[in-house]
Amino acid sequence: MITEIRKTISGTEYWDTKEKRSLFVPNGEEPGFEVTVNPESMIADKELATGGYFTGNNEGKVIGESGTELILSNKTIKELREYADELGIEIPSDIKKKEDIIELLS
Repeated sequence: MITEIRKTISGTEYWDTKEKRSLFVPNGEEPGFEVTVNPESMIADKELATGGYFTGNNEGKVIGESGTELILSNKTIKELREYADELGIEIPSDIKKKEDIIELLS
């Protein structure tokens, strides 16, 4: 199976999975081989998570281990404080660490 890896100014690179090597086709030329488009092995399963904790529920959605921890860990301290204001949660001024704010919001 040969799949397209990337396009550059000078041409297109392909990966040959059988021979484990890359192939280059210059711009303006057609590849002399069959190219597989969207092979099943390259399409991500809907149950995969890109980071954080993984828990697949019965609807195929990915949620964090504590529900919102996955979402909160991607925010900055400023965004966490704004989120707390939206929820009506007051964060004491002596809490400075991101982890402490997330713990308070969780």
